[in-house]
Amino acid sequence: MIYGLSTEGYEIAKKILRRQSKVIIIDENSRLGIVLTSEIVKEYPHINFLNEEELLLNLEPFDKAISNAPIVFFAPRIRKVNQDVKNEIILKFKEIITYLRKNTAIVINVPLGIGGNNEIITLIEHQSGLMVGIDVTYYYNPLNSDKRSEITLGSHQQRNENLFLNSIFDLINENNHIQNNIKLASITSAELVYSINIINNYSKLTCINEISKLGKSKEDKREIFYKNVESIYFDEIANGLFDLRIIGLSISSSTALSYMVNGTIRSIEGFIKNLVDETRSQLKLREIKASRTKVTIFWTIDNHEIRGDKTIIRELLESKLRDYIAEVEIEDVENYIPNSTNNIIIACSSEDYKKIIDRMGKNINHRHPNYKLIIIAANSTFNTMEL
Repeated sequence: MIYGLSTEGYEIAKKILRRQSKVIIIDENSRLGIVLTSEIVKEYPHINFLNEEELLLNLEPFDKAISNAPIVFFAPRIRKVNQDVKNEIILKFKEIITYLRKNTAIVINVPLGIGGNNEIITLIEHQSGLMVGIDVTYYYNPLNSDKRSEITLGSHQQRNENLFLNSIFDLINENNHIQNNIKLASITSAELVYSINIINNYSKLTCINEISKLGKSKEDKREIFYKNVESIYFDEIANGLFDLRIIGLSISSSTALSYMVNGTIRSIEGFIKNLVDETRSQLKLREIKASRTKVTIFWTIDNHEIRGDKTIIRELLESKLRDYIAEVEIEDVENYIPNSTNNIIIACSSEDYKKIIDRMGKNINHRHPNYKLIIIAANSTFNTMEL
């Protein structure tokens, strides 16, 4: 059983269905269990398709779905930020505890920072009377988009003799590029290793992003990145914001580690200011009036994923641009049509950039001659193209 109608939860369900005839995924908003079969997920390969259809699906009551489940995967959508993140996670998990039964395996797929699992374990034991490690088994397996890192699976028991569980964990993590990459460790070790991987990855990206600012011109920046370092898009930089924030909330604010984590977060959030400044400089450079300009943001985001930070930061970017330019919109590349004013397009991921270049390239002969069409790549070098 998967608690959470998230993309990650749906992907877990699809993989388990290779071994099982049915899997229940719980919509945390309606508190209803949706019974999935291999036929359903074949017809609806992505959770978007499932949500877009008015389906007559087989449903199961919330309490029955949890109490009958041998394994409960906790993968809800979290849409709060900062201090409210931990509260939302705990509130959602409390819904499960009442219906937990003996011999259930609990797998936490949401990042909890350092020490976060102890709070959940204490909650289980106090509210259910079940002892973690004796009555129920408990695992920590936070999911993220980095498939290169070795997976450290946190176990309260520090052993896993259940062959069925072993096969399920192998299935869930099979796309990682490192062979035999799942290691079993204590919960504390798993939290620390996961934190090291996140901080190491995003502090490196931030370092590249911050140093690129020291280039005095775009030519300097292009030389930095040409054959040396890959230019990073805002989408990639913002990817670990949720994880960094929850790590930051779980450590003392006066430590060197805290300065590192919070500095990385500030750099990611500061990318918005740099992007707005670049947009304004393009207006000035090309002698375009803000009142005669439309800015369109292309940033394709999965609205069903566990982490909701990218949606929030995209809306913040839109708000900051509106301080200088009245007409600012977030659109899908497929639906975009330039208007009769000047158009500035901001592509926040490499995929969005490729799509809009391709789309505009095909329609270049149909442009109106009296307006400009400028595409800004929201990456370390702010590559700009006028069509």
